[in-house]
Amino acid sequence: MDPVHFTGKEVLDMALRIEENGMRFYADASRGASTNELKALFKALSEEEGTHIKLFLELKKLLTEDTSNGFDPYIEEAQQYLNTMADAEVFTNPDAGKEAASSVKSEEEALKMAIDMEKDSLLFYYELERMIREKDRKIIESLIDQEKEHVRKLTSIQASLFGK
Repeated sequence: MDPVHFTGKEVLDMALRIEENGMRFYADASRGASTNELKALFKALSEEEGTHIKLFLELKKLLTEDTSNGFDPYIEEAQQYLNTMADAEVFTNPDAGKEAASSVKSEEEALKMAIDMEKDSLLFYYELERMIREKDRKIIESLIDQEKEHVRKLTSIQASLFGK
């Protein structure tokens, strides 16, 4: 198996798709929420995802197209995981966020789904962190920090509303 080589731009392309789906999910979840607290949380998260998209597009403009000297980790498990995640609908289907929001039956389920999506994004970014070129590593570290903050917010609201 060939080693994986990702540039900062490639990571940002993947991140953009994740953020777009998250934005759609949170916007739809906000419209479907019955408590003001969840409406506000999901609306704020949708707006944050939109802000992330703008940030990632700006970062993408700053990166060069250089694909030489990629980071070669030779980590087969990471490659398999990344391929599985990249093939998952949430990362490849532009309507996945909207479809996920329409499938939830309760606010508690929406909150759990949101936490799971954020955790999946974190796992994806942690794997990418092991495969990205060193000079582009700060980008992935920024993505990780932002996703961690989303998980923190969501789990805090989950604990206050549902005692979990």
